[in-house]
Amino acid sequence: MIFGRTAMVFLCSVAALRNTSIRSVSAFTSSSVSRSASTTINNSQLKASFLEEITKSFSSMTGGATGNNSKSKYYTVGITGASGLIGTAFQNELQQAGKTVNGKPVRVVTFRRGSEAETVDQESLSDDVFTSANSKSVTWSAASTAGAIDTTVLQSLDALVHLSGENISTGQGILAPLGIRPWTDSKKQEIIESRTTTTTALANAIAQSGNKKCDFLVASGVGVYGPDFVGAAGASTPAADESTDVSSTTGFLADVSRVWEASTAPAQKAGNRVVQMRNGVALSTKGGALAKLYPIFFLGGGGIVGGGDQYFPFVSNRDVARAMVHLLETPSLKGPVNMCAPEPATNADFTAAMGTVLKRPTLLPFPGFAVSLLFGEMGEEVLLGGTKATPKKLLDSGFAFLHPTVEDSVRSAVDEKEI
Repeated sequence: MIFGRTAMVFLCSVAALRNTSIRSVSAFTSSSVSRSASTTINNSQLKASFLEEITKSFSSMTGGATGNNSKSKYYTVGITGASGLIGTAFQNELQQAGKTVNGKPVRVVTFRRGSEAETVDQESLSDDVFTSANSKSVTWSAASTAGAIDTTVLQSLDALVHLSGENISTGQGILAPLGIRPWTDSKKQEIIESRTTTTTALANAIAQSGNKKCDFLVASGVGVYGPDFVGAAGASTPAADESTDVSSTTGFLADVSRVWEASTAPAQKAGNRVVQMRNGVALSTKGGALAKLYPIFFLGGGGIVGGGDQYFPFVSNRDVARAMVHLLETPSLKGPVNMCAPEPATNADFTAAMGTVLKRPTLLPFPGFAVSLLFGEMGEEVLLGGTKATPKKLLDSGFAFLHPTVEDSVRSAVDEKEI
């Protein structure tokens, strides 16, 4: 009876929200909005925040989703690449005050890479090894495809989230300070091996642990759909969703993503839930592409790249972190999941958004011939090529984006800078 009343309250709350036009509510505003109490709040942002709070409360009252480790009072998440841009945002999202996942308080285990000669930590994740912040760091190795992490560690995890991998563009070169460089053969090999070797090692370790309750979430990329969403052809082609056939898409990043996702096979065969997170470009001034572009645009030196009509698969850093938590709480989601904003934008749209948010001119283009000359294959695929994708699975499962448009996402990133 109590459960029925709870469910009725939940459904009525959601129904009421959908039929209400919400304006200025300071409890849900961002730092930039809170500076003006009269500012109209983006209705989609308020709906997203409200639905998230209602869902969390409902999950707590009903015991959360099934499939988590019922032996522990905690929901324990392991993360590789935890110090990266997305990894840091994900940890922050998990460790918010009072945050629960599947009705349980969260504990975070960060996995630091060790050298091949280093001994892998062998310990269970008992309550006494965690800090007061419910976090713990252990060492792992991808030196072989077996024994990457001791099974006693994996047996305590509800989920392992794998985010580490060689950056696709940074390194030595004439424009290394901007975070971009051409692909050499050795760089391309590093990009592939840093993803496939580690993913295979972790997938094997999960399979060998016997912990079928451990979900395996692995980063991939929307580059798997190819770089051909450019110009009139790109505009007329529907955005790729997770059902799109990627077996023959072209481009180096498509090749990388295919073998990367295939590396999860051992965990899938063992019966674990596996999610391949096809990430878009996470927008944040704290790292990644936007952090390098921000000072250029701030000084008025920004402009379109090439023709500007290539599609740019963006997502706010906050939304990608929130979406990852949603994946943990939604056991029906498995296989590839697009992690990009729902409203496609071109490079020209992104450039205009930067100009609008920063109140700067964007009149200095980067010609396509110069991109090709300086960066070769990398420039032609990453900077001049375009990908248009839609997060169909996330939307169908009820996820609400705080920043659905490119201007929303850029503004969110700039607000981070001001905090």
